[in-house]
Amino acid sequence: MASRRHLLGEMRQALGGDDREAALAVLAVVPAKTRLGPLFSLLLDREPLVRWRAVTAFGAAMAEIAAARPEDARDVWRNLMWRVNEESGNIAWGIPECMGETLAVCPVLARDYHRILISYVQDLPGDCTYIDHAPLRRGAWWAVARLAGTAPELCLPALPEITAALADCDPAARGLACLALARLGPDPSRTLLEGLAALAADTAAFDRYDGWELAATTVAEAAGEALAACRSCM
Repeated sequence: MASRRHLLGEMRQALGGDDREAALAVLAVVPAKTRLGPLFSLLLDREPLVRWRAVTAFGAAMAEIAAARPEDARDVWRNLMWRVNEESGNIAWGIPECMGETLAVCPVLARDYHRILISYVQDLPGDCTYIDHAPLRRGAWWAVARLAGTAPELCLPALPEITAALADCDPAARGLACLALARLGPDPSRTLLEGLAALAADTAAFDRYDGWELAATTVAEAAGEALAACRSCM
């Protein structure tokens, strides 16, 4: 236990640094599978920035595992799915984000599992995978937006849900839906443009994580990015 606590402390200290690549290099000295346990713990850290950077580090570890033994990475993915499932008995804080980061950096897993990620924001009849807890679903929206940045074609099936989320009561969901749309670059429909235009004055704030830094932004700023991306398709 002492060695695990020591490793946890070292990893937390590394994730607190300003240099992303240097921090990930420090963590990479530890075997990827060994890193996962402490990273799961750091997803619950008291500092929001450490929690988010643990997501980035989790994806880096998964990329190493997938490159060496894809089936081992699939085993970890199945564990993530179990953690999201209510039957696990836990609230899966940070797990949807880890799923999105993993798929964004592991194309082989993205091809296999993107539909599962999308299902967490799709409230379909008879489908029990939808995350109905809004704060946890916020992480799934971030995950969809993250994957949209690297493999937009895999997120297109979620376009109806992303468009609908522009009217979500949760500012983070609205803002993250805008970011997903900015990365998808879909053909602009009248409904989509009207929905984005309606958010031009939405000054509600939400936290935006860019892969190492966390900053407050507004729904209006995210909507502006999405509008610019859509108009570039016209």
